Amino acid sequence: MKKILISFLMAMLAGVLFSCAEEPAPDPVPDDKWLLISPSYASIYVGDEYVVSPKFSSEEAESLDYEWSVSDPEILSITEDNNTSVTVSGLKPGTATVKVECPGETKRLSGTFSLTVQEVPPAEPEPLRILAIGNSFSQDAVEQYLWNLFDEAGEEVIIGNMYIGGCSLERHWGNAQNNTADYEYRKVVNGSKTNTKGYTLERALADENWDYISLQQASDYSGMYDKYEPYLEDLIGYVREHATNPHMKLMFHQTWAYAQNSTHPAFPNYGKDQMVMYEGIVDASRRSMENHPELEILIPCGTTIQNGRTTSVGDNWNRDGYHLNVDYGRFAAACTWYESISGNSVLETSWKPSSVTDDQAVIARTAAHNAVLKPYEVTDMSEY
Repeated sequence: MKKILISFLMAMLAGVLFSCAEEPAPDPVPDDKWLLISPSYASIYVGDEYVVSPKFSSEEAESLDYEWSVSDPEILSITEDNNTSVTVSGLKPGTATVKVECPGETKRLSGTFSLTVQEVPPAEPEPLRILAIGNSFSQDAVEQYLWNLFDEAGEEVIIGNMYIGGCSLERHWGNAQNNTADYEYRKVVNGSKTNTKGYTLERALADENWDYISLQQASDYSGMYDKYEPYLEDLIGYVREHATNPHMKLMFHQTWAYAQNSTHPAFPNYGKDQMVMYEGIVDASRRSMENHPELEILIPCGTTIQNGRTTSVGDNWNRDGYHLNVDYGRFAAACTWYESISGNSVLETSWKPSSVTDDQAVIARTAAHNAVLKPYEVTDMSEY
């Protein structure tokens, strides 16, 4: 902690002036021997140190032997630096007095100094920092409503998304190796989003002390684990090397299967069968988590959407057969991220986008909550 020198002035300004008379006398204080403590009061925080050094009228006065004491050793401790100087340390809140005196047979010099110790003021809470290294599926999940859910909970959050449309793990790894500035860096601060083009992964990782960083596969290969490696392993190593927060948690974003009527060119890879694609996604995300213990959190958006498809909403969670509906679809994904990261049940939240009906909000929250509880299987929600 800081060490602050309290100086003691020779002039009799504000302080305590003591004579060397053995008994108090009404006569004026002689000028030949005195010590001065000025100012006679100060305030510090618990853990702070102050150096106390009285000012003396003469070399003779300074050369005398002095003793130091403290009125309450539970509030203050003193350490003698030399005969005429001590270091005072604040131990706990309260006020105590430090005394210096020169015992003698016929002469006595003394002075007191009062010190108040205060609690250290609480540090300003740091915002939670979340970075997605993804594509348009992370755009759907984190850029719109995730900030609002944390804001309702009273938690400041900064959200980043390193965006390249359709970007695969293989391409992310190639960009990392070559420090390629191909990304749009979408950033949400205080609920306001900015978009800066020409970013590299290295630059984004250094931009904030990210608490959570997610990785994900492109939707084309999301259900094909053989397309994940070795790129997932390589990216995990890269992120851990370049992240500035040693306590950062790595996450894996499990994306969703296409709508059954999707015309996405990669859908034939799954026989144009939604459940085949979903089961492949579940298998790949499970294996990713099992094979990489560095991945501490799974964000099961794929299961959230599949849960939602068992409700009255049906297979209407996508706006184009693969990207999410911009209202309740994106809200459901944001709910999944919120509960996965915060550990708080999204069922206890009340905020929703104004474009989402009350019924749709209940379905979205419940689908997300069930997915976090059971990330690798569909929960039947046909009662909704």
